[in-house]
Amino acid sequence: MDNGKKIQRNILLFTCMGHAMTHVYIHLFTAIQPEIRSSFDGLGAEELTSLASISLVLFGVGAIPAGWLSDRYGEKPLLVAFFLLSAVGGAVTGFASTTWQLATGFALIGLGTSIYHPVGLALISKGISRPAKAMGINGLFGSLGTALSPLAARQLTHWTGDWRWAFICLAAPMIVMAFLLGFSNTGGKRTIDAADEENRAPGAGRSVVGLLLTAMLFGGIYYSLIITMLPDRLAAGADNSKLLGGIVGEGYLPFIVFCIGGLGQVAAGHWMENREGRGLYVIILAGTVPLIYLSGMLDGVRLLIGASAMAFFMFAVQPVENTLLARYTAPGMRGRIYGLKFILTFGAGMGAGTALSGRISEGSGLKAVFTVAACFAAASLLMAILARALKPRGQNPGGGEVDTADKKGS
Repeated sequence: MDNGKKIQRNILLFTCMGHAMTHVYIHLFTAIQPEIRSSFDGLGAEELTSLASISLVLFGVGAIPAGWLSDRYGEKPLLVAFFLLSAVGGAVTGFASTTWQLATGFALIGLGTSIYHPVGLALISKGISRPAKAMGINGLFGSLGTALSPLAARQLTHWTGDWRWAFICLAAPMIVMAFLLGFSNTGGKRTIDAADEENRAPGAGRSVVGLLLTAMLFGGIYYSLIITMLPDRLAAGADNSKLLGGIVGEGYLPFIVFCIGGLGQVAAGHWMENREGRGLYVIILAGTVPLIYLSGMLDGVRLLIGASAMAFFMFAVQPVENTLLARYTAPGMRGRIYGLKFILTFGAGMGAGTALSGRISEGSGLKAVFTVAACFAAASLLMAILARALKPRGQNPGGGEVDTADKKGS
């Protein structure tokens, strides 16, 4: 294996593992909320989701300085810091005995995991020659992390008899990954852009990026509303199903749904290689909106089918978004642009969505959470349509055939 391929393999390995562990940690609390609340007197569902929203706000806020630091000093040292700081946050959360200590642990998890997305995605976009497919594979690992998070939380809580070990035990692999990454070659201090020059779109770039980022802000809200309450929604929907009732208790239903969502990321990454992408973005979001609504209305096996389809479309959005941002952004700005994306999606969007989910579920029920999420997805779709309407000058930044919807005269 030549050195270039080895570097690309290392980049994909560590970014995929980092992406998985980011979503494991950031969503770990969702499946063990009753157990966490029982350890702290007077801590209700709304108060816990508000505390957890601290991690999501910092998850977004920390993305801007992380992206700036990666553009200035390189991606590798930032990824090492991501693994270590996230591990510390997990340990602090696990050993928390008061609500302010719990809040501190959530805050450290948010700061640590905030590093991954702007840094990891910038590294993929610059260091791998076929970034769209790599984004899809990387997205699959993020979905697997989201899928494994409630399963790991419930299983570790069941095996140890204490929810705290779910946070503490997962710190060990983070420390190991930091050590291995420190001794691996990922292309030097600043990774050189490995993608072709044609993968940068001319004309109308700033307007497209602005509309895309607005769509992603709404996306962060609906994503957080769904992810926070999906385990409870699946459990409630399985009550009248003998087939599902036996497997819902240990978190297997969310695992199935999120794994199917990961397949959507791989498929979308493949589709993006030969497309400009904005038309595909509109199509995927158009499928996402009704499926979110139906996931709030259905029960039993139909809920499992609907939620799985929703996850496929909802997660397929992500590699499309990330590749579009890379194509419309100069390599030296990608860390900061990805940082801006994630302060909007995970800081403002997911922070608001997580806090809002508890209020809606307590006031109007779980089904209402999905109705509100569908409304935010519709707003995201509107922004994507406006971005699609802009016509950049020059060749297709994907290097292949333009989307059918993007051809002149259509």
